[in-house]
Amino acid sequence: MGTVNSITNEQQQREYKDERFEFALYVNDNLVCKRNFRINNFIEGSMNSINFKEAVDNIVKTIDDDLKSKSRVYTWYYSDFFEDFKDKPLEPWACTFKFEVTDNKNLVISKIWDGYAYPRAIRERVDIANKTVRIVTKDGMVYTFDKDEYFKENEGKLSTEMYVLKAMINDKQDLLMYITKKICETCSPHDDLYTSIDNYTTNVVYPSENGTKKKYFLSAKKTYNKYVSDWAKSVSEKTKKYFASLAEDDKIIRKYS
Repeated sequence: MGTVNSITNEQQQREYKDERFEFALYVNDNLVCKRNFRINNFIEGSMNSINFKEAVDNIVKTIDDDLKSKSRVYTWYYSDFFEDFKDKPLEPWACTFKFEVTDNKNLVISKIWDGYAYPRAIRERVDIANKTVRIVTKDGMVYTFDKDEYFKENEGKLSTEMYVLKAMINDKQDLLMYITKKICETCSPHDDLYTSIDNYTTNVVYPSENGTKKKYFLSAKKTYNKYVSDWAKSVSEKTKKYFASLAEDDKIIRKYS
C-alpha cells in the first residue's frame, strides 16, 4: 500500500546540511514548515529589492490560494455535517499566518495575513507540500504514503476522510519546491533577466513635506551608511573648526614649551 516513509532521525541528521538561506511558515507563531536551502550564484543585495518583495508577495498569494481551494473543497463536503461550520466565526486576526525569509539566520522579510476565514480543519492541518497521505493508527503509529501511489492503490475503497483529502490535494503542486525555486530564480542569474545587482530596484522615492523627493534604500546597511554620510556632511563645518582649534592650540603649546 504505497511507500512508507522509513527514513530514520539519524539518517536525516546525517544528510542535513545547514545552508545560508531559509524560509518558514507559521500559524499563530507555531512553526508549520521550514526549508533550509542554498542559492547558486546568489546576487548579493538582491533580497533588498522591490523585485524580491514582489516575489514574496506572489509566494504568499500562492499559499493563500492553496488554502482557499482546500477550504472550498472541505466546505463543499462537510458543511452540512460538522459543528466546525456552526461555531461562532473567529474574530479578524484571531488566527494569523506568517511567512518569512532569513539570510544567515537574519530576518530579511516577513509577511503576515489573516487566516480567520479558513475552516478550523484547514487552519489546524496546514500542509503545503501536498505530497503525502498521513495515517495515524489507533495505537499511535504514524505512516506516511506517497499520495499518487496511495490513491491509485486504494481507488474505489477510500474512506470519506481520504476521499475529501484526495479532492483537496490531488491536483496541488508541492509549494515547498515552488517557493524554493521562486526565491532562487529571483536572486540569481536567470534567463538574462537578472545578471547583476544593477538589474534590481533597490530603492524607492517618496515626496517629502517640503515638496522635494527623498530616496529610501531597501537595504538596512545602505540606509545606515547614508545616515552616517548625511550626518558627516551636516557637521562638516563644525568638524573643520574643531580640528582647526586643535591645530591652533598645538601652536600655542609649542610656542611656550
